[in-house]
Amino acid sequence: MRRVGVIAAVTLAGAVLVASAAWAAEVSATTSTQPPKNLKKVGDHWTPWDPPAPGPDSYIIVKDDTLWDLAGKWLGNPHLWPQIWDQNRYILDSHWIYPGDPLGVPGKPTVVPPEGPPPAEEAAETPAAVPPAAPPEGTTAPSPAPVAPLIPLGDPSDVYCSGVIEASLEAPTLVIAGKESEREHFAEGDVVYLSLGRAQGVRAGAEYAIRRPEGTVVHPKTQAVLGTYVRRLGKIRVLVPQENTATAVVVQSCAEMAIGDGAWPWAEIPIPSASSLPEFDRWDAEPSGGPEGYVVATKDSITHTGTGHVVYTDLGASLGVRPGSVLSVYRDQSQGLPRIMLGQAVVLETREGTSTVKIVKAVKEIEIGDRVELER
Repeated sequence: MRRVGVIAAVTLAGAVLVASAAWAAEVSATTSTQPPKNLKKVGDHWTPWDPPAPGPDSYIIVKDDTLWDLAGKWLGNPHLWPQIWDQNRYILDSHWIYPGDPLGVPGKPTVVPPEGPPPAEEAAETPAAVPPAAPPEGTTAPSPAPVAPLIPLGDPSDVYCSGVIEASLEAPTLVIAGKESEREHFAEGDVVYLSLGRAQGVRAGAEYAIRRPEGTVVHPKTQAVLGTYVRRLGKIRVLVPQENTATAVVVQSCAEMAIGDGAWPWAEIPIPSASSLPEFDRWDAEPSGGPEGYVVATKDSITHTGTGHVVYTDLGASLGVRPGSVLSVYRDQSQGLPRIMLGQAVVLETREGTSTVKIVKAVKEIEIGDRVELER
């Protein structure tokens, strides 16, 4: 689901302000942030930013452009809009882009095979590709086979509004110390106060992820401690830093925040994509030979999960599991009976010994303690 933010028009010397749809609009039903008010004339247009001089390959923003639409046009997937923003960080608020400002155009994503890129020495020895011979006179060359487009295997709320199992977790140095609202909890649009300020390096425009530890995750089979489940609550942006505190606003909200919740520097989480998924056969119970593990936790402690739910496993990067990996979910039976195939899942995010997984197909309810296997 994508909801385009409000477009605020400013008729000033013919310039029109264009709102860019941001991720917050995808996971929240509330409106976007308010447009900046510090417009200044740069060249022949008005903007609040300090854009660089356009280069020979720059794209000049026009009316009705959005980062979402430009990512769909340039990168083949609108969900990749953060790649455009990351290359044009003079734009301090991704909600708002302005006609006349230049954009550096990122290159299209490169798909690396599972075994990784070839070593440099091997690549150097590879002979140059020979162009195909021209077809005989009077004939037509065959059309190239169509390339299947990549589709995202999750959505932003799956990664930014779920959580992660951290094997070790240090107490945050920056926390929410106060709030403007009289409510006990607060959400998008609310103003909060942070425990650190200019003297500790907090700057205006800085963005932080708000997270909250919610308990220890114990392995359902071995009873070993896997780590701490840390829930992601949303994102804040610093408005004004004071000497030893800072005023910020909640710009993305997944759940209610509270005083004492920790703040970590914001980092984008790439959403894996693929052209297709392996076909799931619920009657094919033969192991694939990949690493096997367990479902060890579920998002929001849901007892029974199914298609679309997020769960957590004990298969991590140390076993070759990576974002985009496909897992089979099954349940063992006794007396030598074949295992029961429950569904299929894709990996969204990994740690060394755990992974965050989205169930993309379920034929039966999936519970903590069910098994997972990396499909080969």
